[in-house]
Amino acid sequence: MTLSHVIPQEGIPLCVRLTSTFHVSSNPQVPLSIHKKSLVRRTGNIVDHIEDSKSRTHIEIRYTDLFVTDDDPSLEIEQHEYFSLANRRARIYNHHKCQRISPSELLSPLPGQDWMPKRVKVKGIAGIGKSIAVQRLIHDWALGVSMRNFTCVFDFTFRELSLTEAPVSLAQLIMWKFDHLTEILPDLFQEPAYLLFLLDGLDEFKYKLNFNVPERPVDVHTELPVGDLVSYLFKGSLLPESSVIITTRPSTEIPRKYCHRCSIILGFEQKQVEDYCFKYYQDPELSKAVYCYIANNDTLFGLSFIPLYCYIICTALSEFFTRCPKDTNIDLRVPKTVSEVYLCYLYTVIRHHVLRGEECVSSSKDVVFSAVKRDLLQLSKFAYQSLMSNKILFEKADFESFGMPLQDLPTSFFSQILIQVKEEQVQMFAFFHMTIQEHLAALYGATEVGEDDLVEALDLWCGGAYLEDPCSSEFLQTSKELLDVSKLESLQMFTRFFSGLLAARLGGQLGGLAAPLGNEVMVELGMWFGRQFQKKLSNQQVLNLLHCLMELHQESVVKMVAPHIKKLHLFKMTLNVVDCTALCYVIRHACHDLEELNLGYSNIGHEGLKRLQPILHKCELLFLRYNCLDKEAAALESLILKSPSCHVRKLYMCGNNIGCEGVLELWTALKDNSTVEELYLDITGITERGTENIVECLSNNKTLKSLT
Repeated sequence: MTLSHVIPQEGIPLCVRLTSTFHVSSNPQVPLSIHKKSLVRRTGNIVDHIEDSKSRTHIEIRYTDLFVTDDDPSLEIEQHEYFSLANRRARIYNHHKCQRISPSELLSPLPGQDWMPKRVKVKGIAGIGKSIAVQRLIHDWALGVSMRNFTCVFDFTFRELSLTEAPVSLAQLIMWKFDHLTEILPDLFQEPAYLLFLLDGLDEFKYKLNFNVPERPVDVHTELPVGDLVSYLFKGSLLPESSVIITTRPSTEIPRKYCHRCSIILGFEQKQVEDYCFKYYQDPELSKAVYCYIANNDTLFGLSFIPLYCYIICTALSEFFTRCPKDTNIDLRVPKTVSEVYLCYLYTVIRHHVLRGEECVSSSKDVVFSAVKRDLLQLSKFAYQSLMSNKILFEKADFESFGMPLQDLPTSFFSQILIQVKEEQVQMFAFFHMTIQEHLAALYGATEVGEDDLVEALDLWCGGAYLEDPCSSEFLQTSKELLDVSKLESLQMFTRFFSGLLAARLGGQLGGLAAPLGNEVMVELGMWFGRQFQKKLSNQQVLNLLHCLMELHQESVVKMVAPHIKKLHLFKMTLNVVDCTALCYVIRHACHDLEELNLGYSNIGHEGLKRLQPILHKCELLFLRYNCLDKEAAALESLILKSPSCHVRKLYMCGNNIGCEGVLELWTALKDNSTVEELYLDITGITERGTENIVECLSNNKTLKSLT
């Protein structure tokens, strides 16, 4: 009997009595049973980063379904991976172009095909849930819940594979990790069609995959450099009948010709965010209150589609929704910006770990941060210098050079912020999410920067500009030496965090770490931002400045900056709801009209237009071409045109599917409008019915000169 005969049919338990012809093992069920039990134990829990009850960590309880769809490389944008993904989601939702697939269906036939893909690439940004999805796949297979057509599943992380320096064979790799399968390995290899390899985290691989490696005869016993071994396996030169799933971040590419399916994890949808809140708190009333707060805050809701962000938000909001009002610290307010969420998260994990009992409940932020001031600032400095150097994995020597002995790690709050990557004799560390490193780096910048070098620091981080000034502070000199100016786009999240944390310092919220700055800094900031908007900047730089101003959240600064913004060009810059919120936040502080707002091809959709409604009346030239706008958006635009304060002279709505109902609303608005001179409505789905009231409405209009 071959191994394929031990694969259970749906609904039939794996309890067949075997008369085997295996070379070594007479009963393959025993090692396979050991293998499955071992996988169930290893994948049974989701690890949290603050103290949590066991009931909330089990994967069956905490796992929340993810939105996975087939990848479209044409939607890829060169920018910070979080912003690129947020914009991709906006395009998919507004165009309604996606097919949702569950992780267990990754090896199912694609639409219109009758064959199963064997080589699958799954990409997703940090924290989106790639590793958890793989964990769930392994767990469900081991329990017999899904993918029961596979006899055996082998999982490896690329962190593990990076430890292999000498040439190695596939058989040796498997025996190294799964020694309990050694006896039946020859028989498993005889039927590779029933084998699945799960390789997680290609972006963390120390070696570069070489898909141009010369073809040669290879088998499971051929010893190869581990990078070549993975390349041969995924190309199909080795065990072509087996199935392979590789996960990676977007920054790592595999030639598409070797991928039978390319999928992307887009995180949570709205229903999954609500589900996650319930699974996190295990309390219907509490989870509903938290979810409603998140859903009503565009900034937080825009973050919550990423599972790890959702975890951070829920952890931060616990402070305000799980404690009695009398216990809530007066120096804490419910976070509204991204920076405030992360600062509350940092406060929460430190308070949980450093303080105990009544002291833990009642201690203010100043007290908590003061208790760990030296260690926190040292870790923040470490995060900052590593970020400037584009470094995300660390060895023992890295910490020791910053005066952070590893023997103190398990008993300090470090263990809530860093994760250990311990594989055999090698021990490495990483921040458990890239944004934690970026936030801590920004904390160091906000506490270290002085009034004299603030402008120079902003010039460096946002524009890569710096002066060779021997009188610059040590902080700035080190920053200039470490920063790779060709990778400034990777500092976008850092600069937003810095803006928010600078606001916290200005407001005395970092009292345990640094003295507040003087009010004259507000003037410096206003002048600096004002100068930026007078420069010729890329669309991405303009958008990042708007977000920095929203994170800073200082009305006096925005009022200084707004008069410098005469025109805004974000043409072909895909904007999500949070981007529209940031744009509205800044422009609504302007006392003057905006000469031009160009949002053509920005994919804002109806929801984005709703966020922009308070400012659109003051835009003299308004470009809304090809923005996935519908009849509801046209109705909203008609309200703007009816407004007594409307100053719109030229309105470009072409390329939107507003249809007859939408255009009838616009004709009605023009009946009383006295500002619009040119209106462009070509390619908007208007038929003859859309002209029913055009003569009646436009007969008395004295200003419209051109209608397309």
